[in-house]
Amino acid sequence: MLIEVKGVQFENKGAELMLLAILERLRREWPGLEFALTPNPNTPFRRIVAAGGWQRLRLEGAPIDVDGWTYRMPGRLLELARRHGIVTEREIDAVLDASGFAYGATWGDAAMERTAREISRLARHRKPYLFLPQAFGPFRNSGTARAFGSALREAALVCAREPESKRHLAALHDGLEQHVQVFPDFTMQLAGDAAAARRHDVDRGTALLVPNQMMRGEYNPDPAWRSGYDSLMRSIGRQLAERGWRLRVLNHEGRSDEAVCRLLAESLAAGPVIVEPDPLALKGTLGAAGLVVCSRYHGCVSALAQGVPCLGTAWSHKYAALFEDFKASEFLLQDCDEELAAQTLSRLLEQRDTLPRQLAGQREVLTGRSEQMWQQAIELLRRAARD
Repeated sequence: MLIEVKGVQFENKGAELMLLAILERLRREWPGLEFALTPNPNTPFRRIVAAGGWQRLRLEGAPIDVDGWTYRMPGRLLELARRHGIVTEREIDAVLDASGFAYGATWGDAAMERTAREISRLARHRKPYLFLPQAFGPFRNSGTARAFGSALREAALVCAREPESKRHLAALHDGLEQHVQVFPDFTMQLAGDAAAARRHDVDRGTALLVPNQMMRGEYNPDPAWRSGYDSLMRSIGRQLAERGWRLRVLNHEGRSDEAVCRLLAESLAAGPVIVEPDPLALKGTLGAAGLVVCSRYHGCVSALAQGVPCLGTAWSHKYAALFEDFKASEFLLQDCDEELAAQTLSRLLEQRDTLPRQLAGQREVLTGRSEQMWQQAIELLRRAARD
């Protein structure tokens, strides 16, 4: 079986975690599973080849529908492309969309327009398009958004990560609500690399700070966060240092977060920024810390799922649902208020000994729900393999 995994990449470590989780779970069912990724600046062909994948031919913006044309390509041309590590939509058995957060007014209409056409074209060829749990919306009241909602009815599986995303989708088209299911993030089952924490000298006496440039960027709708984020993170770091914590800054994104990580580490004298190419090494490092202050979604997931008390910040609705899933909503900072953040940090520290057990219990519930999602996805893929 050859599946395309869409929406993942190697620069953002949360996106790479999703790729690893997909491959780990599906290879239990199909040990010889093959996969394809579309090359782009964050998914260079060398990384695709090193990961054992095929390059998916995708010429977006071409004057003709290249993907539709591949179904009429001569077999000899397809074989020639394969010799160069390239496969086409015609050879793909199914698409798993793990975009995380790519469809909504925040990102414009282009992705929705392309994906709507792709869903319908694959459906005509009896190839399933599966949206794995991710955040959606909010959407503008536009023709493109409505067309996207209409196309979703042809998708084999549509999973939102939280109820708010489901509500955004339901507003796009009558009857779509019954087609959308809610499941949690599916990277929680992945085990981190504990050896990485030893390399970086991170232990239970370490507080890891994981910043996110999106908190202070144009996509954050809250101007108070955009202007006050850096100051708030420094304030939290100073309070932790005063309480005897050893501070480290961890980059969970890559190039995009380099500047904000470096500035935070320098301002707190927190030593070199922790940078790891392997997302499982980052997860293992997060799991070894005594406390995490995090603004990256999958950094929060990795901390909470490993029972590490986590103080979070949010720039989109996906964070609130995550902390609610772990019954830790009180530890997600909704407002950029240093006094309120100090009070919340104090409560978190007071509960530091009891929180790990609570988080572990919720992890078991959430991973059980993820397995329900995988069972549905695997059955759909089995049908595709039979067809």
